[in-house]
Amino acid sequence: MRIKIVKPKIWNFEVIKGKNAWKEVVYSARMSGIPSKIKAREAFRMIVENDYTSAVEHIIIKFDLKMTKGCAPEFLEHRIVSHTGYSTRYIKVSEGIDKKVPAFEIIVPWHLLKPKTKRRKDQRKIFLENIKKNLQNYDKFLKEGLPRESARYILPFCQAVGIYHVTINLRSLLNLLGLRLCVRASPEFRCLASQIYFNLIKKLPIMRGMVGCRGLMRGSCPEDKARERSFCPFKDRTKDFFIPTIPEIRKGKLRKFNLKKAIEIQEKMFKVWAKWGS
Repeated sequence: MRIKIVKPKIWNFEVIKGKNAWKEVVYSARMSGIPSKIKAREAFRMIVENDYTSAVEHIIIKFDLKMTKGCAPEFLEHRIVSHTGYSTRYIKVSEGIDKKVPAFEIIVPWHLLKPKTKRRKDQRKIFLENIKKNLQNYDKFLKEGLPRESARYILPFCQAVGIYHVTINLRSLLNLLGLRLCVRASPEFRCLASQIYFNLIKKLPIMRGMVGCRGLMRGSCPEDKARERSFCPFKDRTKDFFIPTIPEIRKGKLRKFNLKKAIEIQEKMFKVWAKWGS
């Protein structure tokens, strides 16, 4: 039995109509009344930044992803998305079209990736021992004739069987990214969202500067007091990339926002998340 540790992964990322897909949004916006005197790029930026995003649904994006059994329900909460997934009813978990060599793939949780303290190292050891035992029993059940749809109930939370082919429009993708690029999102989903972010700005460069956490996209952070309990690079009032909460906006006296610096900071953070400890 081969157990392989893998990372959350996005691949086969495609924007239908490529780098010029945004022009279709402008075309539809012109139809709804945006005058021709407003230049195309300016019109697109206005639509995204002002959340007039029904027009943005005309941009279609496709990709494949791999995540844990535990993270998959979080992904499926984003309901305006078409997906086709890996079936543990019909496929043995160590097999599948994405595996050249049969292996039980697992994703080790963020806090156990590179343990430094003795306690964390002991926790990682116990974690891996339990995973191995569960997968051995899964194999044993199958050999004894238990149907796959019942044997799968013993599979661990970390099993990398959340494998989907996804079709999503840009409006829904921006909603996903706004939520999952937040420091308070789960580490595994932050990793996936960060990979999506870099794929998106590569395939659709016009989006750089218009996508990030909800605070960056909206100009205000909806987390309020909850943010104070998390590390967020945008909560320091003394910085020119400070993103206020709505109560802070009401208090006024906000300095000019340095968008360029904010983009640099978030991308540095996203790169760490996307690497997943590698």
